Amino acid sequence: MHRPTWVEIDISALTHNIVAIQNRIGPQVSIIGIVKADAYGHGDYEVCKSLHGQGVEIMGIAILEEGIHLRDKGIRTPLLLLGGIFEDQIDEVIRYNLMPTVYELGLAGALSKKARYFNRNVKVHVYVDTGMGSIGVKHNKAVEFVKTLMMMQNIIVEGIYTHCSSSDEKDPSYTNLQIKRFKEVLSGLEEIKLHIPLRHMANSGAIIGHPDTHFNAVRPGLSLYGMYPSEEVSRHIRIRPVMSLRTKIIHIKDMEAGDVVGYGRTHQITKPSRIATLPLGYDDGYNRLHSNQGKVIIRGIKVPIVGLVCMDQCFVDVSGIRDASVGDEVVLYGSQGREAITAESVARQLNTIPYEITCNVSKRVPRIYVNGK
Repeated sequence: MHRPTWVEIDISALTHNIVAIQNRIGPQVSIIGIVKADAYGHGDYEVCKSLHGQGVEIMGIAILEEGIHLRDKGIRTPLLLLGGIFEDQIDEVIRYNLMPTVYELGLAGALSKKARYFNRNVKVHVYVDTGMGSIGVKHNKAVEFVKTLMMMQNIIVEGIYTHCSSSDEKDPSYTNLQIKRFKEVLSGLEEIKLHIPLRHMANSGAIIGHPDTHFNAVRPGLSLYGMYPSEEVSRHIRIRPVMSLRTKIIHIKDMEAGDVVGYGRTHQITKPSRIATLPLGYDDGYNRLHSNQGKVIIRGIKVPIVGLVCMDQCFVDVSGIRDASVGDEVVLYGSQGREAITAESVARQLNTIPYEITCNVSKRVPRIYVNGK
C-alpha cells in the first residue's frame, strides 16, 4: 500500500526516449545517462537499472553523496562525478570508485597522491570551460593542463568534455563559438599526440539541435525523461514524458455563495459549488504558485485549483463533473483520457523551467514504476 498521492514512472517511456536519442546521434556515439538530482526526481536507482539494461554504460551524477547512495544500493556502473570535489572528499571518491571531474592541477595532484597511497588507478574526465563560466579549466589553457595531467601517476584521463550554456536557444551563435573552442582544444591535443577516449559536449538541447556537438558521447538529461529544455528546441525526436503526478480526491463538500476556501479567504464561492479536497500540497512539491490558477484532470476533464495551495492539501472545483466522488484519481502532471498537463506547460505557467517541476516533487511522494504503453 502507498499513500493516495504518488508519482508514476513509465519505464517503457524511458526506454522509448533512449531509442529516440540513440537514433538521433547514431550507433557510433555512446550515451552518458544523467541521473543527478535523483534522476530529475524520477528515482536514480531505478532509472540507473533501466538505463543500464538499455546499454547505457556510464551515468552522470553531480555530487559525491549521489555516488555513495548509488554504490550502496548496488549500482556498479561507472559513475561520472560532474560537479567539483574538495580535497577532503578524495578518499571517498576513490573508495566508491567514482570518476571525478578535474580542472585544477592542485586538486589533480592531491588525487594522484591519494591514488598512489591506496594503490589504485583513478579514471578522470577533464572539464573544459568554453564559455559556461562555472568550474573548468579555461579552453585556452586546456591543452597544457591535459599535458601535465597525463604525467601524473595513477591518473587515467578517460574523458574530456565541455558544457553548452545556450544550446536550447534559437540563435546558434554562442553554441557555435563553444563548439569552435572545444574543437580547438581537441585539435591541440591531437597535434601533440594525446588521445583521450571519450569526448563529449552535448546536453539535451545540443543533442537535438547541434549535431556538431555529438563527438563520440552525449549527455542527455531532460530529454531522457521526455521533456524539452525550451520552447525554441525542435520536437522532431518525439520523446515521451516519463513522470506523472497523481492523487485521489479525499473529500467533497457542497458549498454555498459566500463560503470561502482555504487560508487567507482568497477564493469566495459565488454560486452553489462542489469543492474537492486533494491530499497533497507544497511539501509534496506542488508549487504554491498553483493557487487559484492551476488545473488538474479528473474523469478526463480539466478543473481549476481554488484557494491557496496548503502544505498538505489543495482544493479543486468539481461542480462541472457529474458524479465526481471520493477516491477518484486526479492527474496533476500527466494525461488522463484526452487531456494532458505537461511539465513544460506547468513550467510556462509558473515562469520557470521543466527541470524544476520534476526535481521539486518531494521525497515523501512514493515513486511507482510501471511499464505503460
